[in-house]
Amino acid sequence: MKKNIKTYFNSLATVKVATLLLISVVLLSCDEDFLEQVNPNELTTGSFWQNNNDLNAGLTSVYSVLKNNNILGIENENLRADIATHLQWRNMLAPNEMYDQTFNVNSRYVRDRWNNLYLGVFRANQVIEAYERLKDTYVSDTERELGERILAQARALRGFYYFTLNHSFNEGNIPLLRKVPSTFEEFQTALSTSDDVKSFFREDLKFGMDNLPNSYDAWSEFGSDNLGRITAGACEALLGQSYIYENDFVNAEIHLKNVIDNYGYQLVDDISKIFTGIEEFGPESIFEINYTTDIQLIETGERSLTHNLSHRLQSFNLQPATWLALKYREEKIDTLDPANTRTDAPIFDNRGEITGTETRFRIYSLRMQNSMSSADDPDAPIYGVTNGELGNAGGEPPHGRIRQNMFKKYIHWNIDNQGEGEDDSTEFNNQSDINLILIRLADVYLMYAECMIEKGDVSEALRYINRIRKRSHLILLGSETDPSAEFADGQTTYMDDIDFNPDNGMQTVNAANLTEHLRFTERPLELSLEGNRPVDLRRWGVYKQRLQDLASVSYSFVNMEVNSNGKHPRRFKPFSFRDGEDLPAHFSPHGPVVSSQPTIADNTLGAQRFTESDNAYLPMPQDEIDANLNWNIFE
Repeated sequence: MKKNIKTYFNSLATVKVATLLLISVVLLSCDEDFLEQVNPNELTTGSFWQNNNDLNAGLTSVYSVLKNNNILGIENENLRADIATHLQWRNMLAPNEMYDQTFNVNSRYVRDRWNNLYLGVFRANQVIEAYERLKDTYVSDTERELGERILAQARALRGFYYFTLNHSFNEGNIPLLRKVPSTFEEFQTALSTSDDVKSFFREDLKFGMDNLPNSYDAWSEFGSDNLGRITAGACEALLGQSYIYENDFVNAEIHLKNVIDNYGYQLVDDISKIFTGIEEFGPESIFEINYTTDIQLIETGERSLTHNLSHRLQSFNLQPATWLALKYREEKIDTLDPANTRTDAPIFDNRGEITGTETRFRIYSLRMQNSMSSADDPDAPIYGVTNGELGNAGGEPPHGRIRQNMFKKYIHWNIDNQGEGEDDSTEFNNQSDINLILIRLADVYLMYAECMIEKGDVSEALRYINRIRKRSHLILLGSETDPSAEFADGQTTYMDDIDFNPDNGMQTVNAANLTEHLRFTERPLELSLEGNRPVDLRRWGVYKQRLQDLASVSYSFVNMEVNSNGKHPRRFKPFSFRDGEDLPAHFSPHGPVVSSQPTIADNTLGAQRFTESDNAYLPMPQDEIDANLNWNIFE
């Protein structure tokens, strides 16, 4: 998708300023030569930071830090949780330190994530301090109001960076830099306790909540080029999330319900719109990072305006964990819902050739079809072809033993290029302009539902869970006679059986099994590749047990003997199923067979090596330990 650059780089002057600011933050990276750097504030305060244009240019560089892949850490954070596996996980030829839980103080990701988050803090502090010097020089209300909006954004973004540092590193105990360090002693900042860090970033987020426009639409009052700036709604959603992360459901409920009721957010009708670039900054989006391929800047030291996640996902570098793929395939569609009926479904003969069409139900749920590919799914296109047509039959093609399932979030699977995948031309190779989501309304709904379960209000929890399920046309939980039932319309099925499996006996929805469902079905299936899954596993107290449970399940590879498109006569082991279980009847119209390959398992090394002290949080990086004489001393 082509689009305007909007917030991040509005002029070449901004680029020059961002370059100056990059030089100034080298001090914070804790490289070996940091003591040799000249204090940049003494060089630039007199010649820059003279007016609101300078402040806004400085603010641009605070936003630009968001673009670094390590800020969200989508790949690594999902690998070290239970959501994803890496490309070679079946071969065991190339170990992955995040997946295997062997990361440490010297790991590149640990170092880079720490440095870039503090880069954001440093730049925000520069803007904040410059505003304090300038505020008494304003001569008009317009000038003063603009300065205040810039300050509110800088503080809100600083709050986000500290929020991320707090829930990511060292049990939340980190150096709290309240201003730009200018002396050797100020760089030797002792640790603040996790509680002190929380108090600090919450004050920043509250300031943003009180002084920023409510939503992306509200920013349009100040000009069309403001789309993408942080909002009051994002600040309050992050506040609610911060309380959820410490299991403070009382305070979380207050903020989350306010986000739901008072900012105008709405679920979109189709989640594929959010993740393929169709509806960026749409009504469900609360905070997202803007990317573009419209402008390719000369290297200035700043991060690219694109990201490479789309290409890495399309290349199967990051894939759904086996249990997650099975969960997607096992979701129950609502056969009363017209959206689940296909009137033009292909009919295949026993060789996989299409011989006509028929009316039938979808084989898999729309939530799966918008989130993950599976080679046997004839109902969901990917790059303009059926899943089975993607790739070729030789070697290890998509989909195959090493490349079984593809995440469809954040890739351009909705375009029709006859199965060619992401654009690999010289100009666009490893560059994507799909925006990345930090938080959206569906996440807020599920966090609020968790608060309601903890409060004992199962009915209210079901209301918000079912709104999300209805969007994907799934069977809804509970009873249509429950006060929370909003879709008693003759086209919706409710089932008061939490796992929808009559063979297991009836399990009526209650607080205990709804908690389990929320944690290991609803959140991972709706929010795969989103949120902060390691934080959830940690705060629920199930991190190690979860990895051990997954490692205890063995799977068998399954071949697809007749492909459902006639192109490839046999697809080599594109599926894994629980060893010893019968294949689901809806799995494939042509009956794949279990191979003679030995059984396999996921997370085996990670389950063995995980310890709460070493792996629940990322460690403080060695660079910081080496450079900060007070790295292990509390204020």
